[in-house]
Amino acid sequence: AQEVYTSSGKAGYHKKTKREKGYDPSKLVVGGGLNGYYSTGNALAGISPMVGYNFFHNFTAGVGLGYLYYQYYVFTLGSKDYSVKERIIYPNLWARYIVWRGLYVTETLEHDFIKYTAPANDPNNPSNVIYQKENLTADCLLLGAGIKQPLGGRVSFFVELSHDFLNSTYSPYANQPLIIHAGVCAGF
Repeated sequence: AQEVYTSSGKAGYHKKTKREKGYDPSKLVVGGGLNGYYSTGNALAGISPMVGYNFFHNFTAGVGLGYLYYQYYVFTLGSKDYSVKERIIYPNLWARYIVWRGLYVTETLEHDFIKYTAPANDPNNPSNVIYQKENLTADCLLLGAGIKQPLGGRVSFFVELSHDFLNSTYSPYANQPLIIHAGVCAGF
């Protein structure tokens, strides 16, 4: 069974086909997410594009860059509403390993740049409100599991549950036991 036979029926040399090396555009993955929410005094909007590459049959990794704006109502003074506002820019590295069919384990390492603005009482004039501004950073390590469901062609939808294991003070995921992410990915 180890010999290869030619068309004449005699044992002969069989040339093995070479596996292509280098960049393969069919293994490129792009996608991302959109966030949106609004209710009286509260708002959230964001976008998080990502790009990756399928390095092995079950392993895909890549980079992403997200932006999130978050505002929530704090109090009213006179006829004016005051809210806390956060703007977060979060570059990240991510990886997914498909364990079985569409089930996978996932990792995302984020470094969050947070611009935080909050209303506070003016110490010189208690009836006046001033805004305190801070620039903060937080590192997040999200580990979890998800499921990827094909939508047709090379497009798929995913939902994943993860937890921030670094749980740093200013993390947007602080004190949340589970984080839910969902999105759409397309291969070229």
